[in-house]
Amino acid sequence: MSISRVSTYQLNKAFSNQLSNTQSKFNQLAQQISSSVTVSSVSDNPLAAGSIIKANKQISEIKTYQSNIENSDLELAQVDNTLKAINDQLGKAHDLAMQVSNGTNGAEELTAYKNELDAIIDNVTRMANTQYNDKYLFSGTRTTTKPYTVTDEGLLYGGNNEKRATLVGEDKTQDISVIGKDVFGEAAFTYDAEGNMVFDETNSSGALGALYQFKAALQDTENVDIASVQSAMGKISSGMDSITASKTRIGAIGEVFEDMLSSYQNDELNLTELRSNLQDTDLPSAISDWYSVYQSMQASYSMMSQTMNTSLLNYI
Repeated sequence: MSISRVSTYQLNKAFSNQLSNTQSKFNQLAQQISSSVTVSSVSDNPLAAGSIIKANKQISEIKTYQSNIENSDLELAQVDNTLKAINDQLGKAHDLAMQVSNGTNGAEELTAYKNELDAIIDNVTRMANTQYNDKYLFSGTRTTTKPYTVTDEGLLYGGNNEKRATLVGEDKTQDISVIGKDVFGEAAFTYDAEGNMVFDETNSSGALGALYQFKAALQDTENVDIASVQSAMGKISSGMDSITASKTRIGAIGEVFEDMLSSYQNDELNLTELRSNLQDTDLPSAISDWYSVYQSMQASYSMMSQTMNTSLLNYI
C-alpha cells in the first residue's frame, strides 16, 4: 500500500507539472492572439527579438532623416520663393536704371523713379531679412541675428559665413545655407553735412551695393550721374545672375531630397515588413494552437481530478 501512495504522489506531481506547462502555453497563445504580437520580449525568441530591435532602430533613424529632409525642403522652398521675389524687384530696378540712363527724363519723372527705387530698396531689404520658423534664412548660422540693418556705415551684413547643414543619413549632411552677403552683397555709405548720401563703392558689393549706388546717383534729380547709373545697372544684372545661380543650386538640392525621401520610404517599407514577419502573430495558426492546448488542458484537469480522488479507501 505504501508503494501505491508514493506512485500516486508522483503521478499527481507529474500531472501538476504538465498542467502548469500547458497553462503557461495557453496563456502565451492567448496573449499573442489578443496583442497580435508573437515576440513581446527577448525571452520569447532571442534571435527574432534581436532582429526586431535592430529593425526598430533603423526605422527610427530613417524617420529622423525623413523629418530633417522634409523640414529642410520646406525651408528651401521659402528661400526659393524669397529669391524669386527679390529677383523680380531687381528686374524693376534694372528697368528703372535703363530709363534713367537715357538722360531724357524730366525732374518730375526722375522724382517718381527715385520714389519707386526707394520702395524697391525697402522691399529687397525686408525680404533679405526673411524669417522661417523664427530663424533668419540668410544669416548663416546666426539665425537669430537680422542679416541687414542700416547703420552709420551703411546697409551692412550682420550674419556670418558659416554654413548650416542638416543630417540626412548616417554620417551624412547636406548644406542648406544661402549666405546673404554672398548672394545680395551689402552697401557701404555715409551722409554728408547736407544730408546727401556718399556712396562707398569700394566697400560695397552685390545687388544691394548696386541699388544704393543707383540711389546715390539719382538723389539729385537736377544733376543725375548717368555714368554711375549705368554702372549700377550692370551690377544689378550681375546681382540677378547671382540670385539665379542660388535658385539653381536650391533646385538641385530639392531633387536630391526627393530621391532620398523615395529611397527612405522604400527602406522603411521593407524594414516594417521584416519586423511584421518576425513579430506579428499568425492568427489562424495561433487560434488553432490555442484551441488544441485548451482541449489538452481540459483533459489534464479532468484526469488530475480523478487521480486526486484516489485514496487508501479505494484499496480496502
